[in-house]
Amino acid sequence: MEDYKYKLSIIIPMYNAEKYIGNCLDSVFGSDLPASSYEVVVVNDGSADKGPENVAEYIKDHPNLSYYSQENQGQSTARNYGIRVAKGEYVWCVDADDMLDKHLVPILELLNENRELDILAVQLKQVKEDGTFVKIECDQPALAHNMRMSGREAIIDGYNPSSVCALIIKKILIIERHLFFKVGITHQDVELSYRLFAHAEKVYFSDLHPYVYILHPNSTSQSSKPEKKIKYLSDDIVIIKSFQKLSKDFESKDKVLSEVIMTRSKDILFGMVYNLYVNRSKWKSNGINKAVINKMREAGLYPLTTQFGNWKKNLFTFILNRESLIS
Repeated sequence: MEDYKYKLSIIIPMYNAEKYIGNCLDSVFGSDLPASSYEVVVVNDGSADKGPENVAEYIKDHPNLSYYSQENQGQSTARNYGIRVAKGEYVWCVDADDMLDKHLVPILELLNENRELDILAVQLKQVKEDGTFVKIECDQPALAHNMRMSGREAIIDGYNPSSVCALIIKKILIIERHLFFKVGITHQDVELSYRLFAHAEKVYFSDLHPYVYILHPNSTSQSSKPEKKIKYLSDDIVIIKSFQKLSKDFESKDKVLSEVIMTRSKDILFGMVYNLYVNRSKWKSNGINKAVINKMREAGLYPLTTQFGNWKKNLFTFILNRESLIS
């Protein structure tokens, strides 16, 4: 078994984050975490700004900060790299344009009290750039909190795959099961988090919200550029295919889990087409809907042929399959 130097490794991928990386690092090093309990791993993903120089200033005063650099390959590759070189028992992915709360010792306490946890789930506190509170995210209201359960139980009871920033994950789970981020998609967190829980033996959903998710107006999901919107929407195809494969992987050994995962993939599929339908007035004119429908057809996902387990969805499928109406 690997001998870990730290309890926690905070992985921060960085790409042209000069404006934010200082605040992010200040929030970590200004927290109440004992320096001996954690490390920070910054992976520069080919930044062309002064972000790397800013990080270099922190290295002088923080021996538990490690810096790595790679050619620009995307956030997933940078996160995977950081996980592989991490020296902590648990890894926590933090985005360079976000921050952490100063009170983080409760995280260590939970990990020490529940030593066999594969995943400790926390919540995200969403704020505007000026610090105005917006809402709490990743609270998983369908699940029991502050108790141990299996990842299987979490999925069956209604775990909603979401941000990996809300998950503190045992490194060995990732390494042994090869549960790394899928490269090249914008929804890599959703895709990975479901795979993680499907393989996790012990998980814990806490009421802690130590992660500060900062809303930035130029995020990919908010972009109005057609090519970025097409990429963002069509990446759901990868999620659907991944969940279908995951369902088949468990089909022979856990039929109930397999069926729940397959149902989730169907829900995403229906939601994907329904999203195109309700937004057709603003997306059809610039070719977004047509491009996404074409990608779905190439993947064998359109027209919709599956039964959704809900008579209203099955009935509405007739409308959603009218391509001329959508695209």
